[in-house]
Order: sequence, then C-alpha cells, then structure tokens
Amino acid sequence: IPNRAISTQSSRKTLPYKYSKEDTIFNLSHSSMLVAAFFSQNWQVLKEASKDKMHQLYRMRQMPELFEVQKTALNHGAIMSTLSGSGSSFFNMVHKDDESYLLSKLKAKFTHFKIISLNFDNNGIIFN
Repeated sequence: IPNRAISTQSSRKTLPYKYSKEDTIFNLSHSSMLVAAFFSQNWQVLKEASKDKMHQLYRMRQMPELFEVQKTALNHGAIMSTLSGSGSSFFNMVHKDDESYLLSKLKAKFTHFKIISLNFDNNGIIFN
C-alpha cells in the first residue's frame, strides 16, 4: 500500500475513451482464464490470467514505482500481482511457503509503503 493514494476520479480520467478490439478480447479471455484458474485451483496460470490491457498500465503511470512493485513481486514468488481497484494498492498472491520471502523483499525495497499479509476469507460475510 503506497504512502499516497490515487483518487478513483482522477484514475478514471487516465483511461482511454475507446479500446481496441484486440485489447478487449485479451481482457475478456484473461478474465475468463482467471475465474477458471480459481475454480480448478490451477495456480500455475494465474500469472498469465491476471494480465491486463485495459486499466493497469494507464493507472500505474500515475505512480511509476508501482511497475517496480509488480516486477519485484513476480520475480520473488508471487503467482499473481495486480493493481487493486483504481489503485494505488497492489494485490500480490503467493503460496503460503513463499509468503515470508516475498514480504521481506517488498519491505526491504519499498520502505515507504505499508506491506501487509492477509489470508483469504473463503466464507465471505456471514449473517446471524
């Protein structure tokens, strides 16, 4: 989590008014692959499935160090690394055995960011 936020409103202004057919098909196919990866628990395809051509590049340009966050995460055990919402936080998914290694690499390199580890909540909100 960077030490400064990117407002959703300003982040939206960086997006193109129109997208190419190729980029649209790319994102649609990758989002389908992402869902399939989670349902089948095929973690090997997450890195490819989480690639994006519709918003990350444009939004990350507002805070160029985010490119290095993603590169560092993917080079040190993350099985996927993606911008969270409109930014500026990043979601890096890692196998439990690689968690402490990735945390140490991110904390060492991005000292001005807040680096936290969270577990998945497979149940969601439960109403009594």
